Amino acid sequence: MADENATKSLTDALSRIVAQAVVDYGVPDSAEIHGHPIFHGKEDWKDVPTRARINVFNRVLEAITDADVTILLRGVHADRLRARQARENYPVNFPPEQVCFQHILQRADQVARQNRTYALMIADDRSDRDRHRERFATYQTMGTPGAYMRSTLSHLLDTVHFAPSHRSRMLQAADILAFTYRRRMTVAESDPRAERIMDRHWTRITNCGKVYDRGTWP
Repeated sequence: MADENATKSLTDALSRIVAQAVVDYGVPDSAEIHGHPIFHGKEDWKDVPTRARINVFNRVLEAITDADVTILLRGVHADRLRARQARENYPVNFPPEQVCFQHILQRADQVARQNRTYALMIADDRSDRDRHRERFATYQTMGTPGAYMRSTLSHLLDTVHFAPSHRSRMLQAADILAFTYRRRMTVAESDPRAERIMDRHWTRITNCGKVYDRGTWP
């Protein structure tokens, strides 16, 4: 989450990193900053040497964690969620992505309220965007499901806006954070070098002092 000044500053910083990669490594001018392609040397980053890609990833995370932002990292354990819903006879079985999205919205609303402002939610484009807009509208009129942190998201504006990530450095920044978080939580690195790299990335995020209410549920 970022205000207009932080958004402008971080967008410019990430664009400079890509511009330098164009000069140094020959990536296309349109190269996206995405966690999986940079980490594994795919797509726009397929011809970039490993050390160079590590350096780019480091610089991107440094730019994000140095910026005046709030980072929301939430996860849902799919198997535990299904088991909980079955065990407690939930009237509606919500899919993991909906639960995670709800948790992000609730915390974004809290951050906006604490800062005495309002927030607009912008998400990476996806085929089920209408379903997420519908849920968002339901939350604003009827409240989020369940008693825990129940909210009408009064400090979130309008609807959820979906945009193509290749047109948004801020969505690309979110992708880098999500990739790092998910990999750290779900992957046992088989290569010690990869483990050291991910440890360094994760430490940078957790030690920056800008992560708000990180956690995985249930």
